[in-house]
Amino acid sequence: MKNQMSVSKACLLGALLIGASSSGSAQDMRAALSAASAKAIIQGCEAYAGEKGWRLNIAVHDQGNNLIAFLRMDGAPLGSKDIAQWKANSSAAFPRASKVTADRARDFPAIGFAPNIAIFEGGEAIFTEDGSHIGGVGVSGARGSEDAECARAGITAAGLKFSR
Repeated sequence: MKNQMSVSKACLLGALLIGASSSGSAQDMRAALSAASAKAIIQGCEAYAGEKGWRLNIAVHDQGNNLIAFLRMDGAPLGSKDIAQWKANSSAAFPRASKVTADRARDFPAIGFAPNIAIFEGGEAIFTEDGSHIGGVGVSGARGSEDAECARAGITAAGLKFSR
């Protein structure tokens, strides 16, 4: 009887370990934003802004809200560098444009008090071709709609998507 209990416990422990290791592997297989893609987003947005004569701050965060790439274009407003990062953070934390968060804040004003979350237009979520959310880009320095336009141009230039 004691041997049967030990064998049962060993089998249960083995099954739990196998299940834990396989779920860890699945998590490791999740799509991630590479530094090369973040750089391509920055370059695409910078080129687009240059054509329009805009001087912008551009931030790219991965899905874990880590800053992967940042550019402050010559002449970009110093005060908007943090706002660009808040916009990137918002769209990395929530798989949607920061404008959607801003619109929701009208009905739920408490959203505006969340730390490092932007309730301004100009942040866009970054998705892979298959719709996996991998981060966010935030742009600041022009009008909100122009910031968003530039963010979308950067995402597209990198071969990624800004909507599922």
